[in-house]
Amino acid sequence: MRIKICGITCVDDALLAAELGADALGVIAVPGTPRYVTPETVALIRAALPPFLSLVIVAQNAEQAHGYPGDLFQLFDGPLPEHSRCIRVVRVRDQASLAAVASAAAEPVSAVLLDAYHEKALGGAGVAFDWSLAVAAKSLLGGKPLLLAGGLTPENIAEAIALVRPYAVDVSSGVEAAPGKKDPQKLRDFIASVRAIE
Repeated sequence: MRIKICGITCVDDALLAAELGADALGVIAVPGTPRYVTPETVALIRAALPPFLSLVIVAQNAEQAHGYPGDLFQLFDGPLPEHSRCIRVVRVRDQASLAAVASAAAEPVSAVLLDAYHEKALGGAGVAFDWSLAVAAKSLLGGKPLLLAGGLTPENIAEAIALVRPYAVDVSSGVEAAPGKKDPQKLRDFIASVRAIE
């Protein structure tokens, strides 16, 4: 099971997540959000990372992600950038959201990430969705990896994995002390809970 720690805003949190065994880190390129970081900050984070750890640029669209150094782009809408590996985000509200999953899977993306729909936030809202919809979504992906996000915490991650069996899990607010600042103990507990399942 792969683990992505999202909403990284500083080198210290990035290095702790890496040390604890995260497979990927996400940085937010959406201005005006609590975890937004500039391309310059992301460059510092990337330079400090150990090898073989992926850095994911999370943005609403490719234009917003322009100028950010990363290994993958995680995008909510708009056309995909050429010659880049991308993850398409689908914000799940109800059964009708499965049509968007099928559309995302038809794109030339590396994976599809399911997050909870929230009226006021693109992601990182700490809200879970009905995981049975993630189970249903797997049959629509054509073999592409499913990444599960939305309200995951050290307390519920084992249940989520047991039900959905995603390719990877993605956590942000569930391991924070405050928006944009990771809680070392929550980070340890989350990663340990995932690794205990394998």
